[in-house]
Amino acid sequence: MAQFRFDGSSFFIAGRFERLPKSRIERELKGKGAKLHRRLLRKTDVVIVTHEAAGRFDTPAIAGVLKLLPAQTISEETFLRELGLLPPLSGKDIDGPRFQTLSGLDPGETRILALFDVLTPVDGRFGFGDLKIAQHVANLRRRNASIAQILTAATQLRRRRRGSGGAQDITRLDVSPSGDLMMRLGDVLAELDGQMRFAWSEPPPDPDALFEAAEQRASAGDLAAAERLYYACLSASPRDPVIRFNLGNVVRDLGRAAEAKAHYLAALDAEPSFAEAHFNLGHLAMVADHRAEAVAHFERAVLADPDYPDPLYNLAALYIRAERFADAVPLLERYLRLDADAHSSWAHEARKLLLACRAVLAPKRGGRKTAT
Repeated sequence: MAQFRFDGSSFFIAGRFERLPKSRIERELKGKGAKLHRRLLRKTDVVIVTHEAAGRFDTPAIAGVLKLLPAQTISEETFLRELGLLPPLSGKDIDGPRFQTLSGLDPGETRILALFDVLTPVDGRFGFGDLKIAQHVANLRRRNASIAQILTAATQLRRRRRGSGGAQDITRLDVSPSGDLMMRLGDVLAELDGQMRFAWSEPPPDPDALFEAAEQRASAGDLAAAERLYYACLSASPRDPVIRFNLGNVVRDLGRAAEAKAHYLAALDAEPSFAEAHFNLGHLAMVADHRAEAVAHFERAVLADPDYPDPLYNLAALYIRAERFADAVPLLERYLRLDADAHSSWAHEARKLLLACRAVLAPKRGGRKTAT
């Protein structure tokens, strides 16, 4: 595992996170005193290699990342564990040299597979599940399957089998007579992606390239083009919550609130703890003056991510409207602790609301009821 510290460090994301928006990652890093670079710079300390980048394994950009020292790179899941967003791993009892002897892989292949979370070592130690996967990958390599093919297959399996499968699915991969990697189901070989059962007259579109193009068009203000690209991306990855979320943002900005709501709900169906989706649903409900619905979504956003400042402020404001002053106080206090810019207009308003709540609550705390 790469050794690094958050405070004072800079990070770059190679690829994208498929289950978390970049704003969440940036917020998590900021809360730990780190910053996110939009481009890979010489002064970037750590590169996070995402699963999505497997689809670009043979590109010069990823080749450049892989040339960095091991201490400068970290896998997606290792990074999320360091942030506390994934549970820690256990049962890693095989040291590195013994693992290399038993696996049949060379050290470079082991490093690449670990960077893409096909193998999941902890502090240089591996588990027996890692060994089983490594030995199967070594067998595929001997049968002329490339590392790029194996990483692409691993990414497809993750997308298709979220919540019901994992890295162990790789041990079911087999090389077909055509040289493609497929899933062995008994005596039958099956396609990896169950969503694509029709024949393409051309190679299927790359959903990751489509996603990047959609982000660029949205940033440039070309929302109509961004919408088309996100829909094309969604046809290839229909269960991707971030695609759904971003598409919701685009159609919301186009003035189509009902469609935006449907996309945010679809994102939550794929990822129930998606705090940003709950927040945006709460905001839509506020605009429509559906206060109970807004409160429910803001409360879920706070539960999903207690350090997300925006729902704290909005939920406190709704509590104040409902005269739930005691409930609003801790939310405003936490918001002010999280607001990095203590002089912002939002921080100023939060302090005013907090003082107002305390003023209302003070007589209740200081006085006593008398019998009548």
